[in-house]
Amino acid sequence: MYRATSPQSSFFEPIILCPDFLPSDDWSFIYRDKIWPLLDENKFKHLHAAEGGAPNLSIKVKLSILIFMSMETLTWRAAENMFPRRLDWLHATCSPIGTKGIDHTTLFDFYNRLSEDTSTKQLFYDLTHTFIDELGISIKKQRTDSFFTHGWLATLSRYGLFKETIRSFLLNLRKHQSDLYEGIKKTLSYDYLKESFDLTEKDKHQAQVRIQSMAQELYRLKAAFENHEVVKTYQSFKTLVTVFEQQCDIKDELSTRDKTAVVNTNSGNPPDTIHSESGTTGIEHSEPQIPDIQIKEKPTGDQIISTPHNLGATYTRKRKQKVVGHKSFVTETCDPDNPVQMVTDVNLEAATHSDANEIIPIIERLADNQLGAKIMHGDAGFVNGESILMAAGESVSLEGPSAGRSQSIEGFEKADRALDIADFKVNVETKADMPEVIACPKGQSPIKQEISDYNWSYQYRFDHESCTACELAKRCPVKIGKRVATLTFTEAQLAGSQRHHRYMSDSSYRKECAVRSGAESLVNEIANSHGARKSKHRTEKRTRLQLTFSAIGCNVKRYINHMERSVQTSALAPKTV
Repeated sequence: MYRATSPQSSFFEPIILCPDFLPSDDWSFIYRDKIWPLLDENKFKHLHAAEGGAPNLSIKVKLSILIFMSMETLTWRAAENMFPRRLDWLHATCSPIGTKGIDHTTLFDFYNRLSEDTSTKQLFYDLTHTFIDELGISIKKQRTDSFFTHGWLATLSRYGLFKETIRSFLLNLRKHQSDLYEGIKKTLSYDYLKESFDLTEKDKHQAQVRIQSMAQELYRLKAAFENHEVVKTYQSFKTLVTVFEQQCDIKDELSTRDKTAVVNTNSGNPPDTIHSESGTTGIEHSEPQIPDIQIKEKPTGDQIISTPHNLGATYTRKRKQKVVGHKSFVTETCDPDNPVQMVTDVNLEAATHSDANEIIPIIERLADNQLGAKIMHGDAGFVNGESILMAAGESVSLEGPSAGRSQSIEGFEKADRALDIADFKVNVETKADMPEVIACPKGQSPIKQEISDYNWSYQYRFDHESCTACELAKRCPVKIGKRVATLTFTEAQLAGSQRHHRYMSDSSYRKECAVRSGAESLVNEIANSHGARKSKHRTEKRTRLQLTFSAIGCNVKRYINHMERSVQTSALAPKTV
């Protein structure tokens, strides 16, 4: 049942019982005076029943503890132990000394409810708006970057994936259907639930043997319970079936008669069959027939499972870095005149999600929450011809080097470098439906121009003889055929090429774009100082909420630090009479 936090103070609060214990410039004073009143419980009360049941603990206190956890990267049990013992936490949350600690399971249950809701994301935007308005922060210029959030489980090999998938299912089966577990356990070649459990196999040959054996056991478990009314609904069983189908092929399917050796669902009570109280499935003790199962060279499927504990975590590789998890995107203000920069947007996507596909959603989210930027800085991962044009359609100037091209200034300045579209003289401000190519690098004008009916690209025909004899033919993007010489490009390719030329040839523009490098420190702060580098959770929703609280903690810390500096500066300023 929902119960609002009482506004009445207590005689047992730290500031009253021991007024000199906390220094006057302690951060808890700023949090209590400035941030505590901004935590609007009415926006979270729908997470609790309107009536009936025991009154809930203070929502404002639980939210504050979750913010403190992100500010100091604490575990659930550490937060439980610290809350009743730390005077600064008690003072910041208007809690009296002797307050009963909040059990970590209660706090985690509240966190789970938040993960199914958008209230925390709205709290992030509300706090950000308040900080920006109070401190006079400009949001005209912003910068964005991304980093990988690793899953809670290390990258699994196929050996580890098979082993952990089977173990997770058997653990769930033993918990809910112990008699079925005891029956199927006798048919398995390995005790997957023993305490000394290793997800690796040091001997490579032995690992291949075990992988083949575990593939057969995946099939055995799949065949044994795919018709069981209860077990087939378990998420762990569905995951086991999906892993088997993605990783394995059945070369010779068993006949219906052969399958009766694996599963008996309609018979009475054969001597060698064990029945559960709630189901009709029997697991025979006799060795079942297993078809010829082959391990696929590469797994197939739309969403490849990398770990049975987080189905949303995906595998990707960036240079030498291997990741099973997600990709986090963070955006902050970057005007050099701002007294402090604030995080304005965060989001979590699949690890394979490209930066270029996220820049427009970032711009749209900022605009929807009245935090829209006029200039957005990103690295080459975010900037390409298409994203430049799409950002311009949102009235945002996307600045930075264009993707897909070498960033070597020395290579760009070489006399024999390859030419591209931007080396041609092009007039884009025409009344026609396509840009006008005025001349090639050698001064030749096209004899014909048209829009392709096949892919809507722009095509420009040049004199075949002139192009064939041209000394720049090997470096030129014009394709010389048997009868025609054609330059083909799209509007996005032209925009990307022009951006590349501007970035490589204009040192003042490169200096302007250098402000984006500050996003690297933001990534380091969010990922390492606020715990977003590694997920603490098995689901994407809870991991996304973890990132949101990391951003809230970052902004709260920056706000408090700025206020502390302002107080110190004003105290040191000479007083005028």
